[in-house]
Amino acid sequence: MGGMRFPPPVPPMPINLEEGLELDEHGNVNWRLAWLKEIGHLQQVTAEQEKAGVDPEWYRMMLFRVRGALMPPPMNPEALMHGLPPHMAPPQPNPADVQQQQQQQQAQSQQ
Repeated sequence: MGGMRFPPPVPPMPINLEEGLELDEHGNVNWRLAWLKEIGHLQQVTAEQEKAGVDPEWYRMMLFRVRGALMPPPMNPEALMHGLPPHMAPPQPNPADVQQQQQQQQAQSQQ
């Protein structure tokens, strides 16, 4: 599978040039090696946390962070709401409440 599945996050994460990123013969960052180094770092941090007896909540938080970073960008919220099953869609406002709010706003603006 060639190319990226999802576009990079916006804005992109800043890269610290002092990080010691490997460069190829043309002076370009070797992103494959950088990714493998990052995965190794995550494994090392996880091992350190295990030795320290970290709470299971840490694993949950880290899992959500990693998965969240790999998720596609959010869709248009309106398009998303129309495609959601009814039990997942946000509650719709009561039309009487909306009308009452509008009347209150109009009365306040006339004062």
